[in-house]
Amino acid sequence: MFKEASLGRRLWALFLDSFGSWVLASAIEPKDMGKRLFLQMGILFLEISILTILQGASFGQRAAKLKVVDFEDGKPLSIPRVLIRTLLIILVLPAIFRSNARSVHDILTRSVVVRYFK
Repeated sequence: MFKEASLGRRLWALFLDSFGSWVLASAIEPKDMGKRLFLQMGILFLEISILTILQGASFGQRAAKLKVVDFEDGKPLSIPRVLIRTLLIILVLPAIFRSNARSVHDILTRSVVVRYFK
């Protein structure tokens, strides 16, 4: 059963992903803030991309019981669509919302984040 995810749940998932990447980047590069920020963005890109490709959701999305699916048919996204979507997230496009509370990265990649119940 699927239900479109609320904005609050989506932001919570993004916070969890961002916080996790910050913790890991801080452990790897504790002194240089510029390097740490660059490293954090790389870790965030890899974490979201790899986990979305493998299981349909990032760490934060799984914790929030969310899943990324194709907007039309609910199927998993292809690898190129996941990578483009993640790149758009890293470029801070989640802050720009359009119709149906879908953000620009979801509209451009024809995806939607849904609440997932087992």
